[in-house]
Amino acid sequence: MPSIDPTYGKIIILNGGSSAGKTSLAQAFQDLMLPQTYLLQGIDMFWFSLPPKELDLDRVDPEFYSHMSDKHDGKEEFRIVPGPLLDKLMLGRYKAMSVYLRQGFNIIADEVVWKRSWLEEAIKDLLDFDAYFINVHCSDTIGAEREKLRGNRHAGWNRCSARYASKDALYDLSLDTGVSCPEECAAQLRQALEQGLEPTAFSLMQEKFLVT
Repeated sequence: MPSIDPTYGKIIILNGGSSAGKTSLAQAFQDLMLPQTYLLQGIDMFWFSLPPKELDLDRVDPEFYSHMSDKHDGKEEFRIVPGPLLDKLMLGRYKAMSVYLRQGFNIIADEVVWKRSWLEEAIKDLLDFDAYFINVHCSDTIGAEREKLRGNRHAGWNRCSARYASKDALYDLSLDTGVSCPEECAAQLRQALEQGLEPTAFSLMQEKFLVT
């Protein structure tokens, strides 16, 4: 593994389904780590930078994304299908984050890897940094319940996004938000870091995908 510039910040990426509890965990971790600062720069920050029309599933330009309902193993799923413009936006995220990392800021980012190309680009952009890849998950039943409570999620969105998010992934740590609350998961993450958790997942995936 190449030497990391000690003046650079570290990045923790929380990858999982759409209702896995990533944002709540990230915010709990931010508070827990004070006075050490972690910026939250996850997928939602970039997603919600789109014009309102493109956030409306009924009006979105397919150049950004389309969506479809289907079944997998007999269970209903709702899938986002990224178009070329959304790909462009998502592939640029970690280039943007790397600017902050080089300035010495730490980042925690929530992520849903819909496409392997997104993951490969993240690996390329973060080779110069300590980058931890953390799986955040809950049971399918709990994910479905959270979707209903949120009121703005189609049935099967969590199920499908969780499956795609981890399809090609290797992780440094896994956290179950169905068993532990966000504050407990944040404490588990901090404890793992304090006990010397090594960020090896990205290096292993770099070898696996032959990313250069």
